[in-house]
Amino acid sequence: MRKTLTTATTIKGIGLHTGQPVTMTFKPAENGITFLRTDLPDAKPIVADVYHVGSTLRGTNLKNETAEVCTVEHALSALHALGITDVAVEMDGPEPPVTDGASDEYVDAFLTVGLRELSTEQPVLNITRKITYSSGNIEYSAEPADKLTFTFVYEHKHPLVSHLEYTLEFTPDNYIHQIARARTFGFEEEMAFLREHGLAKGGNLQNAVIIGKDRFLNERRYPDEMVRHKLLDLIGDISLTAHKLPPLKITCRCGGHKHNAIFAKILLDNREGK
Repeated sequence: MRKTLTTATTIKGIGLHTGQPVTMTFKPAENGITFLRTDLPDAKPIVADVYHVGSTLRGTNLKNETAEVCTVEHALSALHALGITDVAVEMDGPEPPVTDGASDEYVDAFLTVGLRELSTEQPVLNITRKITYSSGNIEYSAEPADKLTFTFVYEHKHPLVSHLEYTLEFTPDNYIHQIARARTFGFEEEMAFLREHGLAKGGNLQNAVIIGKDRFLNERRYPDEMVRHKLLDLIGDISLTAHKLPPLKITCRCGGHKHNAIFAKILLDNREGK
């Protein structure tokens, strides 16, 4: 069944890329997940689905003809992990709070107020055959299985993170204990470039794993925290199908927000009964 929150909950902080302060309130709803920019007088709610992905530069950004919200994947990931299908999100700024760089503060906020089951069912993303997508060295696949799992393979030229791989059996408990605390990450050599281009203004050693030339500049929560965070992002982006995922084996190699969104559309286009 579809689920929403029992009562409203609010999270405050600064955005990862904009560095702007924002208050983000999640309210019970029964019409899917929407984002409303309360700081823009003529803004209309933005529906959280793949058809409203506006850009994917260093995050997943949703937009309609009146407004845009940026870097929503962490909040979406937490919502999807707990099975929350309907919530009205209000924001007085362009980007959600980065919190600690992960999704655990969102999870905690939702669990604190509690969840309420609705009277209707969420449509199921029925996939009856193996679906694949590739672009260069980037590969995705989804195929029927006896349980829902996500596998992410992260490969990078940097020797400290050259090859990382993680598989998650997707349940709320597994997500909370294995994924939700994994923070976003970046490379020290990229920081100046990002800030010159108006990005990562809110990033710091408290909310991101920073990888230096030959060492990590801060402690990791897990040795493989980076690939766990890539899984966190993938789950948030795949939730933009706005469908319940059945037992599937979903695998991604070297993907990111742009290709996550493309693959989500491919899954929708190949679902049974479309």
